[in-house]
Amino acid sequence: MEVRRVQKFGKSTLMVSLPADWVKEVSLNPGESIYLEVDEDGSLKVYPPNLKTENAPREMKVKISVTTSPELVTRIIYSLYILGFDRILIETTNGPFNEDLLRKIKETARSLIGLEIVSQDITSIQIQSFLDPTKYNIGSLINRLTNTLKQMLHYLNLGIREASRTFLQEVVELEKEVDRLYYLSLRQLLLAQVNRSLAYMIGVKRIQIVGNRILMKAAEEAADEISEAANDLLSLHPEDLALLKMSWDKMDMLIDQTAVVIDHVVKVLNKEDIKLVNEALEELRTLRRVLLSDALILEERIQRMNAPKVATAIRTLNLRLYNAIRRMEPIAEIAFNRGIESLKEVVIE
Repeated sequence: MEVRRVQKFGKSTLMVSLPADWVKEVSLNPGESIYLEVDEDGSLKVYPPNLKTENAPREMKVKISVTTSPELVTRIIYSLYILGFDRILIETTNGPFNEDLLRKIKETARSLIGLEIVSQDITSIQIQSFLDPTKYNIGSLINRLTNTLKQMLHYLNLGIREASRTFLQEVVELEKEVDRLYYLSLRQLLLAQVNRSLAYMIGVKRIQIVGNRILMKAAEEAADEISEAANDLLSLHPEDLALLKMSWDKMDMLIDQTAVVIDHVVKVLNKEDIKLVNEALEELRTLRRVLLSDALILEERIQRMNAPKVATAIRTLNLRLYNAIRRMEPIAEIAFNRGIESLKEVVIE
């Protein structure tokens, strides 16, 4: 970082000279106008008059062997998507794609919002993003993600009440939508980090980028727990699933309370009211204690039916709900910190 002394010019004007290397690099001439922007942290940004308003598309070529792990290729595509690359060209160096690689690449492209395969032959696949990042406000993405989380709990509840594998499978499908929204949100946050104009358009404050990333990850992990709960129940024999239905009344209350608490946590996120956020944090901790105590009651009820698999399923279900609630606590903590940050002084009445 270069340090320059501020000098006084006239009676009230302060001035600082521009670095000569920068002036030469941007071809700035005497008499031309420059643009100044005050950032959220108080720093000042200087833009030359010929600054490009649009960035060139970002491209990446990925060369792989036909023996490369499909999971590794999947992770590379996810990473390039999150990092904001617009075109991805995947080429094999020693022969045509095998069936597993081809299937995995196509599945991965379909699982990411805005990605499409635009050309393909036996040794190369080109994937392109058709996303317009200005259309995805970060606040609306957070709402969509958490609303999907609540839908998952709703279908989990229905799956137990109706002993329905269809409803339980819907929970698993909704988790895939949460993943799609999560990866898109990460892409938006990283693009906003390097593009201040975009950050403004999609409602991202730079000071909140890290918090938003933690928030998105917490919601995604909560969805993982609920999806795993559905998968656990799907592994039961239909007769055991029907037996589990007999304890639905108690589990209905627990699942419903989980959905209500998650809703409260999300609503206080933008309130900037530390009292409301503190109430949400206490709700989370109270519900965790309830889940632990009720787990023992439910297990005793099922064990009297002599159904060990169902007892295990109930124990696991309570653990999954407990973990989902734990995943929401960082969101409430972020909301509390933002509430404190917005105050000039802390007054508790």
